[in-house]
Amino acid sequence: MPHVVNPPAGWFVNANNDPAGTTLDNDPLNQLRPGGGIFYLSPGYAQGTRAGRITARLRDVVERGGVMVADLQDIQADTVMLDAQVFVPYVLAAWQHLGEAFPPANPSPAVAEAVDRLARWDFSTPTGTAVGFDASDVDGVLSPPTQQEIDTSVAATIYSVWRSRMIQNTVDATLDPLALPTPGSRNAIIALRWLVEGFPVHGGLGASGLDFFALGQGATAEERRDWLLLQSLSEALDLLAGPDFADAFGGSHNLDVYRWGRLHRIVLDHPLGGPFSIPPAGGAFDPVNHPQLPGIEVDGGFGVVDASNHSARADSVNEFMFGSGPVRRYVGHPGVMPGSIEGWTAMPGGESGVVGSPFFFNLLPRWLTNDTYPIRQSHADVQADVLVRYIYRPQR
Repeated sequence: MPHVVNPPAGWFVNANNDPAGTTLDNDPLNQLRPGGGIFYLSPGYAQGTRAGRITARLRDVVERGGVMVADLQDIQADTVMLDAQVFVPYVLAAWQHLGEAFPPANPSPAVAEAVDRLARWDFSTPTGTAVGFDASDVDGVLSPPTQQEIDTSVAATIYSVWRSRMIQNTVDATLDPLALPTPGSRNAIIALRWLVEGFPVHGGLGASGLDFFALGQGATAEERRDWLLLQSLSEALDLLAGPDFADAFGGSHNLDVYRWGRLHRIVLDHPLGGPFSIPPAGGAFDPVNHPQLPGIEVDGGFGVVDASNHSARADSVNEFMFGSGPVRRYVGHPGVMPGSIEGWTAMPGGESGVVGSPFFFNLLPRWLTNDTYPIRQSHADVQADVLVRYIYRPQR
């Protein structure tokens, strides 16, 4: 198994990422073993974007002078889409390249507005709604979204639907007619990145020789690539204004209403289902309270550090939902006493499994806003904060 002892940097990152770096250049086949042969581990790794973002954040923190607890807590709460940092510049370049040539006559004002919003986006993913839980909220208490959060939220929505259309217009549209299997979300993103970044060398051709930009319009390969980049954006806007998203956006063509939280929702499914799931937590916790939009609106998205994944091909109102995330968020450091550890954590639920108990989901709001509480690690600390004590005795 790949391993490291005393890493030269003094730290390492583990987020289900490539442990040996064989795919960091987006080519898993160009590493050789010392004794000969390809050093091949996998075509890609889950959440490589998470590890990439964590690595970049840690490097910045270390260069500033050291890592503090608050730094690590902030990194755990990071909801920036690293894949958007890769692909958005290609969309912007395509608009500059084709300009009014896309569509062939009278470019849609909505496409121009969407390009402008993407150009001003910082790649973060706030909900942009009054009922959405964001890392900017404190201790589970919601605050109204700022105009900047709303604008950023809209860009996150537009990009996430563009991503879906771009994968389907290139990877899927090329492989499906040939009855070839299409890659899952993770590898579809890897493939798309390989196609756009490697375009100067490969011209949109895969290793198989298939042209993944062949369906675009234009006389040159560059024009066909850029047409597909913009066509996917136009189709994303049509979808958002159409029936598949009507429950969230009411068929509106006004981009301001496309708030990310309306799509990105979580339901913590209980094995027994029904009232045990959160929401509704027995009817005690359902902040959205919309029969067609189940779940809790929360920031995050595909491949962000604060794991909150959905399918990269999501293209309807409830396909951006997710049902799992960090089991807990923990940061610890050596305590004052020798051998001791001080720790802070957050957990998505409560201490009780009884619906109706005040402790069924009391810890959840802090988890949703990426806030923590200190861990009571001594018997005395636990005893000092006891609220309820249950004693179970054998039946006489």
